[in-house]
Amino acid sequence: RCAYNYTSNMTHVTEVKLPMRGLKGPIPKEIGFLPYMTKLDLFDNEIVGTIPEAIYSLQNLRHLYLNNNKLTGTISPQIDSLNLAEHIYLGQNYLNGTLPSTIGMNRPNNWRFFSVFDNRLTGTIPMMMKLRNAYQLDFSHNQFEGEIPSDLNQENYSKLRMLYVSHNHLNGRIPSSLMEMKKMKVFYFNDNMFAGGIPEVGDADLARNLITMRAQHNQFTDPVPNGLCDLDVNKKYGELIEL
Repeated sequence: RCAYNYTSNMTHVTEVKLPMRGLKGPIPKEIGFLPYMTKLDLFDNEIVGTIPEAIYSLQNLRHLYLNNNKLTGTISPQIDSLNLAEHIYLGQNYLNGTLPSTIGMNRPNNWRFFSVFDNRLTGTIPMMMKLRNAYQLDFSHNQFEGEIPSDLNQENYSKLRMLYVSHNHLNGRIPSSLMEMKKMKVFYFNDNMFAGGIPEVGDADLARNLITMRAQHNQFTDPVPNGLCDLDVNKKYGELIEL
């Protein structure tokens, strides 16, 4: 898609949408020559190689869909330059290394949907991201270890609705602060090495809003909190709590 710029009297490429086209080969570094692009959608192709650094220079980019390809290499710290983007989907590739600790440092940060689902990422989930506008964070199906960041709480993530950390090597206890997040609808903690128990739901809004919680296949030893069985999810919506 192109748009005419009346100030420069030029036509600029604003969107490149080529999902499910069987594309092969790497993403050309010349992608950086499209500074007015707001959407790059290469979902579900056979694209290989690394994510070119030039993508991170696209200051107008709002939607980035590179998921379900064959991308390799690491995620550059420069990804934080896309702080005005709203959707960043990098899932279902072969990305490795750690998540950059710089994520969320560049303000303002507009990330609403961020997914690295089903890659080969290692290390810890960084603290201090504070993606205050995030609705969905998906770190599942990787090789993350360590604990869930302690600053993942209502104060820093007040808009968060969906958190996926399943199928990793996470350990420690599930922070009680997660059970105080008012708008959360979906928790996936399953298939990790969490110990202790599931914290009591400490917020009435969460008790009303929660739709799905999965916590099975961990190393819990504490009794299940009584309040967990009293959630609306078990009484009204008929959705799912798996322990």
